[in-house]
Amino acid sequence: MNRHLKELLGEVDREEFYGERDQLVTGITYDSRSVKPGDAFVAISGEKVDGHDFIDEALKKGTRVVFGEEPYSELTTTPPTYIKTKNTRKTLARLSHVFFGKPTNNLYTVGITGTNGKTTTAHLTKKVLGEEKSEIISTITNKEIPGTKRPVTTPESPEIHEIAHGAVQNGKENFILEVSSHSLSLERVAAVEFNCGVFTNLTRDHLDHHDSLEAYKEEKMKLFKYLPKEGTAVVNGDEEFSEEIGKETDGDVIQYGLDKTADVIATDIEKSKKGNEFMVLSPWGNQRIKTDLFGIYNVYNALAAITVGLNRGIGLTEIGRLLEGVKGIRGRMEKLELTTGADVYVDFAHNSGAIEQILRELSQLYPTTSIVFGCGGESDKGKRPEMGRVASKYANRIFITDDNPKSEDRMEILNEIKKGIEENSNYSVIPDRKTAIEKAIDELKPESCLLIAGKGHEQYQIVSDNWISHNDKEFVEKICREKSLIQ
Repeated sequence: MNRHLKELLGEVDREEFYGERDQLVTGITYDSRSVKPGDAFVAISGEKVDGHDFIDEALKKGTRVVFGEEPYSELTTTPPTYIKTKNTRKTLARLSHVFFGKPTNNLYTVGITGTNGKTTTAHLTKKVLGEEKSEIISTITNKEIPGTKRPVTTPESPEIHEIAHGAVQNGKENFILEVSSHSLSLERVAAVEFNCGVFTNLTRDHLDHHDSLEAYKEEKMKLFKYLPKEGTAVVNGDEEFSEEIGKETDGDVIQYGLDKTADVIATDIEKSKKGNEFMVLSPWGNQRIKTDLFGIYNVYNALAAITVGLNRGIGLTEIGRLLEGVKGIRGRMEKLELTTGADVYVDFAHNSGAIEQILRELSQLYPTTSIVFGCGGESDKGKRPEMGRVASKYANRIFITDDNPKSEDRMEILNEIKKGIEENSNYSVIPDRKTAIEKAIDELKPESCLLIAGKGHEQYQIVSDNWISHNDKEFVEKICREKSLIQ
């Protein structure tokens, strides 16, 4: 794919220009390691490295066009063509949008944000809108970040628009993406043309990246400010933040929830270990919905997807049929039924809000509940004691262990979690995650349950700079098979 530089420049707020305008650009990149001849290189100032320091490397690999924030006169290496812009992250987003043919203009594009529930809601929305008709960007389907083994919730803008372009080329009609607060603050979706924005919920998370909960909320709000007047904000009416969204967005607002003031309501809810069944009341009609997804929070996730589908013109009966076919989502409350009658759940819950939602539900269905969990290194330290507090409130047996400690002292992380544990709680601190999981399984009583939280679909445990192969579900299956606890 080629684009004339002149065409790309029409979308960029440029402050300085040096060099030739009449040339072709064959790609857009922000990573000097992936530069190919003819690519335009966008120098981004990141949290750890500055792209301006890699301009020379990009030039050696064949780029002739560089976008940056530094004045041309201050560059140590001068490219043939240099465009100075005020914000290279916005520039990267706009360039990507144009380079790939403004693909989100040709798709029904749904952005899903919130602290918890984004992944499940995204996959349920894909199911409702039609799996063959829809492309998805999701935590559990995304490619790894270049140079690492770690996928992100929302990739950088070139990847987003390339995926959207591929969706258009393949005849897709819908484009669904999880939108993290990081991606909003880093302008990754600044040029995406959203038709619908979905808000799930808001609890504490990522305060290592955002200065405060208010700043976190402001970033979430950006998604709904991006919506045009003909767009739709689908919001959780039982969340206080939804009222603020309604005041700020130009789009129509449709509320879903359990409260009778919502537009799309779930009522007469029947919960069990096998899933949820509930009645949906809406302006589009009423329908009994049955899913194999566990917990009241998944009623909310399903309602969000249902509301998107209704707004898109899909009938409730058809939506009910489609959702009944969902048998689970990778890394989200994946269940193993043991021969003792006990159940083990593996979930991605990695903040106090998510853990509380799950443990509250489990404590209502099982006589005793155990949990294995930790907290990631190099992240919001303030949530660690909160996670401990929630665990001690709802779980009968607690195992505090590693969850990607990265470069931090693993015992310091575990001790910070321990600060929130109530004195009379039955807990153990076992740094090695595999050891903690095996001990929890050994202690698991018949008919009780164990929640292994924090990693979900992840395939690695990150300790210092070491990426150690590990997946909770695979390890649990292996251990339980060896102990003859599963068939």
